[in-house]
Amino acid sequence: MDRLTYQAFLTPEEEGGYSVRFPDLDGCYTCGDDYADAVNMAADAAKTFVAALMKHGDPIPEAKRHDVPDGDDSVWVSFEVDPSYIVDGPVVSAAQAARELGLSAGRVTHMLNAGLLEGYREGRRTWVTTASIEARKAAPVASGRPRKAVAVA
Repeated sequence: MDRLTYQAFLTPEEEGGYSVRFPDLDGCYTCGDDYADAVNMAADAAKTFVAALMKHGDPIPEAKRHDVPDGDDSVWVSFEVDPSYIVDGPVVSAAQAARELGLSAGRVTHMLNAGLLEGYREGRRTWVTTASIEARKAAPVASGRPRKAVAVA
C-alpha cells in the first residue's frame, strides 16, 4: 500500500460549503458542506482517483507545490491507497446483502472489514459486490468454532 500526499485547493461557494480540486490530479473534484467535510471528501476523492489509475496501469502524477489562487485555501491531503480500493461489478446495499446472506447488517460490515466480502463505503452507505455475495453463498461456512482435527493413531 502506497502513502501519497497531494495539494488540494478549497474554494468557498456562495451558497456555503467548499468545492475542491487537485492541480496534479486532472479531473479529480469533490465538495464538502464545511471545511472539515471538504478535507475529508478530498482525501476520499484523491484515494479513489489514484486507485483507479493504479488499477488501470496508468501513471501516477507526481505531487508538486502550487501557488494558491486568490480566494482559495490550500491543504495537503495524505492517504494510503492500492488498486484493491476499486471494486468491479454490480453492488447492493449492506442491508440487501444481509438479507441475501441471512445475516445482520452489522455482521456484513464485519465481514467487509475482515476481507470476507468485497465492497466499499460511500458516505454513510455501505455497498457489497454481488459477486462476493454469490461466492459466499456457494461456499457457506458452518456456524460456531471450527473443530480441531482428530489425530488417528
